[in-house]
Amino acid sequence: MKKIIFCSFLLYMALLGRPINPVYAQNNQTAQLKVGAYYFDGWTGKTNHITKSLTEHYKERAPVWGWVTSTPEIIRKQVTAAVNADLDFFTFCWYYSDLSKKNLEEPRNNALQLFVNSKDKQGLKFNLLVANHYGYIIGPADWQKVSRIWLDLFEDKAYLKFNEQPLISFLSLKMLMSSFGSAAKIKQALDQLRADAVSRGMKGLSIGISITPNEKEIALAKQCGFDVLTGYNYHDQTLINGQSVSPSTAIPKREKAVWTSFLKFDMPYIPVSTLNWDPRPWDEMNKISKPSPHFKGYAPESVYQIVSGLKEWTLQNNPTKSNDQIAVLYAWNEYGEGAWLTPSLMYKNGLLDAVKKALKN
Repeated sequence: MKKIIFCSFLLYMALLGRPINPVYAQNNQTAQLKVGAYYFDGWTGKTNHITKSLTEHYKERAPVWGWVTSTPEIIRKQVTAAVNADLDFFTFCWYYSDLSKKNLEEPRNNALQLFVNSKDKQGLKFNLLVANHYGYIIGPADWQKVSRIWLDLFEDKAYLKFNEQPLISFLSLKMLMSSFGSAAKIKQALDQLRADAVSRGMKGLSIGISITPNEKEIALAKQCGFDVLTGYNYHDQTLINGQSVSPSTAIPKREKAVWTSFLKFDMPYIPVSTLNWDPRPWDEMNKISKPSPHFKGYAPESVYQIVSGLKEWTLQNNPTKSNDQIAVLYAWNEYGEGAWLTPSLMYKNGLLDAVKKALKN
């Protein structure tokens, strides 16, 4: 946990000549920043994510443990690596598929289950991002079943809380609208989930939605009853339009503009930092004929600059409007999309060392 003594923070901001949120200044004696990373489990060897292109042409992304990392032993090693880098939590991408509906194991949830079952989490927390995109849509018929699964996980003592409430987020508002049919029906489902949490002795829930800073979309999110705004990554906003290759040095300034655009909305916001975007290893799998636009220059140096900017902006702006400041890195292990922090054959522990240095400074 990174703790900032508030009087020192006020002095620092004054010396920089930067504005301080007055509510933050009045109500906070100590601001605590929790930083985590998105965890995508396409690495069981049971899905099509370990492509020939990835293993043959992008060997620098290979974890030191090999491409299949979803095992009890390697989960323990990943936890140790994350804790040593001063990360506070993993946000697991959670999937509900046709396998789930048949009560069969969904391989993309394997690492989550291994983590939950681990006896030594070393203080690392976890929470869920419900990946309800196309192919994994959740609707009214599924709600009671998935709610029971989520509520059981919320009761785990390692589950991440925001303002003393378990934090869960959804990836797609569009898909929720498609499956539920209206904002009122989504709100009814979310309110029932909150009520069920309270009935189990929780103080309620903090429910987030991944969204762009668009007034109409955020107005709809409010109607649906979401509590928190957030995102998964902002490559669409940080890649330079019209260029097939953008420099990684473009990310910090452009993503700060994205984060800042959320501040005008009267809702808590959890910022997400896009460490990199380069999905070319999956172009063939996704039937993309020409190379996807991507960043160039991903390295420990770029990670340090990006994470430093995330920490500074979050502490300066108090986007969650709370003592509980949370930020998320994209990503721990999105190897196919070019954003990863795990120890690799090329960088060793360099990427995680950069994260730790940025969070300590």
